[in-house]
Amino acid sequence: MKLTDNLILIPWILGLINIFSPFNNSLLFWVVSLIFYFLVVVHIAECIIYKNKIIDGPDAKLGFIYTFIYGILYLKTFSNNK
Repeated sequence: MKLTDNLILIPWILGLINIFSPFNNSLLFWVVSLIFYFLVVVHIAECIIYKNKIIDGPDAKLGFIYTFIYGILYLKTFSNNK
């Protein structure tokens, strides 16, 4: 994965900050909350849909965590041919 792929960590970090110490600005609070919960739902769906690909991948034990954080960016890093 490229260094720029780590930019996906920014919404995750903002979302976690917003959960433990909610932002005072209501617009920022709702925007960050919606993005964070959208990421959670989509990445859980990816873990379910691509379960077999993750298990057969190079990092089977950490594959679900990587998929949950990076999503399809992680799944593109390895081939489906095993």
